[in-house]
Amino acid sequence: MGLREKKAQRNRERIVREALALFARHGYEQTTMESIARAAELSPSTLYRCFPSKDLIVLSRFKSYAEEFARVFAACSMKRPVDEALAQAIFTTLEAEDARETETLLVRSIIDKAPVARARLWDYIAEQQRQLCKLLAHRLHAKPDDLRIVLAAQTAMMIAGIAADRWRSTGRKTPSRATAAELMRLIEQQAVVFPRPPAKSVKPARRPARPAPRK
Repeated sequence: MGLREKKAQRNRERIVREALALFARHGYEQTTMESIARAAELSPSTLYRCFPSKDLIVLSRFKSYAEEFARVFAACSMKRPVDEALAQAIFTTLEAEDARETETLLVRSIIDKAPVARARLWDYIAEQQRQLCKLLAHRLHAKPDDLRIVLAAQTAMMIAGIAADRWRSTGRKTPSRATAAELMRLIEQQAVVFPRPPAKSVKPARRPARPAPRK
């Protein structure tokens, strides 16, 4: 990473840090981009180059978590089986979110109330799924649209989502990693009911037509 990239990264981190502090103090809707620029001691033009809108600031952590997930999976999958690498990427991402407890809860509360941020979050999730499909496909020598790859990617993301939701709903009493590990065990033990197509019904053989009575 060159000096320019490092400076841009520092600016982005400063913007996110100051913006979240303002959101917590004054509320998301009441905080303006101009006030964020002042708090970060940056010009408005620099702020808008880094983040064209407030919702992108809110979602920046999700983007960084997605990048960390991809990095950990790529690194682990070269040394471990794919399923173990996938689990490690999930654990690492969830632990990072849990570690930033106050920030994570603030961002989630903003997304719950901000339609634009929520819509963009779905875009991020869809993009993360596409990227994970590519990573899995490359490692397993398959195509990204292979249904086995798509199902594996969506299952991994579902586990992470359920674990994060459980962490918040239990008042942070249950670590996300513990829930994710339990979900993985349930799947491994086949203790989960999955949809199953019904067995093909066998049509009864047609009876031969009775001959017409002779007159």
